[in-house]
Formats: sequence, C-alpha cells, structure tokens
Amino acid sequence: MRSLSYHKPKTVKEAIALLGRHGERAAILAGGTDLLVEWKKRLRAFSHIIDLKGISSLKGIEFNPQGHLRIGPLTTMQALASSPALMNGLRVLSEAASRIGSWQIRNRATIGGNVCHASPSGDTLPALLCLNAQLKLEGPQGGKIVPVEDFFLGPGESIAVTEEILTEILIPPLPRSSCGVYRKFALRRAMDLAVVGVAVLGSLDPIRDRIEDIRIGLGAVAPTPIRAKKAEDFLTGRKIDEDIIEETATLASEEARPVSDIRGSEWYRREMIKHIVAEAIQEVLEKIRQGEE
Repeated sequence: MRSLSYHKPKTVKEAIALLGRHGERAAILAGGTDLLVEWKKRLRAFSHIIDLKGISSLKGIEFNPQGHLRIGPLTTMQALASSPALMNGLRVLSEAASRIGSWQIRNRATIGGNVCHASPSGDTLPALLCLNAQLKLEGPQGGKIVPVEDFFLGPGESIAVTEEILTEILIPPLPRSSCGVYRKFALRRAMDLAVVGVAVLGSLDPIRDRIEDIRIGLGAVAPTPIRAKKAEDFLTGRKIDEDIIEETATLASEEARPVSDIRGSEWYRREMIKHIVAEAIQEVLEKIRQGEE
C-alpha cells in the first residue's frame, strides 16, 4: 500500500517551504479533481500532499484599485460560473467555467488547478488567453508575473518550477462595450473533454460599425491553448459580412495544430474550428448590437 503524508499550510510562505523540502515527492492539492485521478491511475508518483485550501489569500474574486479583476486560484468553477462580477466581456470566463464537468465537479475544481494542469483542452484557458490574463507565481526567490500565453509549454507542462505556487490571476480592464462567449464541442453534451474549445472576445467601433478589438482563443487543437493571431489581425478594423466571418474562421483553423486521436481526426477538428469560430463571432456581434451585456 502506498503511504502519503498530508500537510495543510496556513500561508503561501509555508507552502513554498514544504515544496522546497519535499521537491518532486510533493503534490499540490487545490480542488483535487485531477490529482485524485492521477493518484488512482498511478500517473504520478508522490508521497506528500500539500493542501492549499487553508490559505485564505488564495481565494476570492474582486477588483483591485487599478481596475484589474483579481481571481484567487482556489476559486471554484461554480463560483466563477455564478459570479456577478463576470459580466460583459468577462462573461467568456464564466461561460467556460460552466462547461466543466458536473455541478459536483464544478464545486470542487478550481481555476488554479485548471491553469496549472496545463491541459490543451482546459476549458478556462482559451478564455483567459482572450482576457490577456496575467499569472502571479511565488517561489523561494520571490514573486513574478507572467502573461498567460507564456505560461504553457506543452501538454501538462508549464514554466512554473517545482517550488512555485500560483497565487493570483489578474485580468486587466477590457475595451469598452466588450462581449465574450465560449463555445465547446465535445462527444457528449456534458461532462466530457473538449474536442474543440473556442473563446471569442470582441468590441465594435460604434461610429464606423467595424471591429475595434477581437480575440480568438482555441483549446484542444494544439499542444497548448493558443490565440488565433492571424485571424484576429485579419478581422480587426473590418466591416463585418458573412464572407469576412468565414475567411476569419478559415484562418483560425489554419493556425491550429490539431492531432488525430480517439475524439476526432485532425481534419474533423479543423472543420469544427471553422464552424464554431464563425458561430461565436456572429454571436458576439449580435450581443453587442442588441446591448444584451
């Protein structure tokens, strides 16, 4: 029988010290939805669990004096899905959180776990890319802030080192009249990983009726979640029609690097990107014009 030592630090400093002491033998526990699966399937070998839930500074959703939205990494998916703070463009993140697992899972899973697990299919990750989120990491040498797009290196891999802890997710103020949506295609309608995940955040120039700002995040279609920058550049400043939207969606599909696996072939994923990106852009524009958000 495998034995485990359980630690529940009360401060970030104490947690960092524990990570330094136990190194690769330690695993961080936030919500535990991924960790328990890894433990049962023997996907990771660890002998120490460091439970972060006793650190109050890692919780909460609030705006700081600079107008940034601060999200504690221990914030659950259900809290994000139901938060009144996530309105207008920020709704792209609450929609993404609401598509994760079941109600029971969402009440356990945390946004910090979703980020640090670094899965290409993580639902909140395309949304965080669109929001230009910044991640604050703290370790023995102090703290650092990195853009979320620089955090991911590959499936399950990030720039975070063993002794570092994610302590804050910061989202800067959005362009005026922004609206965001998250759309996910999975083999089952609920409680399944994304075959393709698409986040779109946009705003219109109300005088010229042209795209003022557009951001397109893609999940499950490359080794890391990505922004479709060429598609964004093509659409920015343009007056929208059906042909322009279709060309933008095609560009987004071409930027992806999907693989063929049990959930879908490379060709199928590219076709789904085209369809979902076009649909999401159209929905964003409709919501902005109708003033629903």
